Amino acid sequence: MAQGTAKQQKAGSGGWAVLRFAAWAVGVLALASAFVPLSHRLTVSLDWVLCVFAVLMAGVAAGQRRRAAFATYAAVAILVNPLVPFHFPLQIWRLIYAASGVWLIAERLAGLF
Repeated sequence: MAQGTAKQQKAGSGGWAVLRFAAWAVGVLALASAFVPLSHRLTVSLDWVLCVFAVLMAGVAAGQRRRAAFATYAAVAILVNPLVPFHFPLQIWRLIYAASGVWLIAERLAGLF
């Protein structure tokens, strides 16, 4: 029995490692997008990536009963929703992307998930 649970924990930790790496990658991508020219294709792609990742991480945060993290991820998912987009000036989008990137990187550095 003990070996079975150890194998399950080891297999489960691989999923968390992928999620942590994805958080770094998406965070760096979102933060870097604040400093490059934003084309329509880049913004649409970034909106999809951020929205899907924010919904996934909101589910993880809800499962871990972290209300502030859930609220932050839900806000990101709503703001960058590509299906019903908001229409903000370009500089506001840069701030949203940068703030999303900082949140993803900071949460990972704090070791919250």
